[in-house]
Amino acid sequence: MNIVQEGRLTGAFTGFKDQNTIFEFANGRKWRQKSYRYMYRYAYRPEAKVVEDGGRYMLYVEGMDEAIEVRRA
Repeated sequence: MNIVQEGRLTGAFTGFKDQNTIFEFANGRKWRQKSYRYMYRYAYRPEAKVVEDGGRYMLYVEGMDEAIEVRRA
């Protein structure tokens, strides 16, 4: 397991939705949700990290019980 991105997401985070959902970190790097999965939670600029594990990139967001698979946008 390797942390490839860590920091705060920009603006309002409203959870996980679908393949059109983009997560942008404060440094400008963007990640796109890889598959449909709806989980709502509102947070303003939450802490987050992307972890590479076995060739998959997983996004962990502060306050969310589960991670979501993402790819670079």
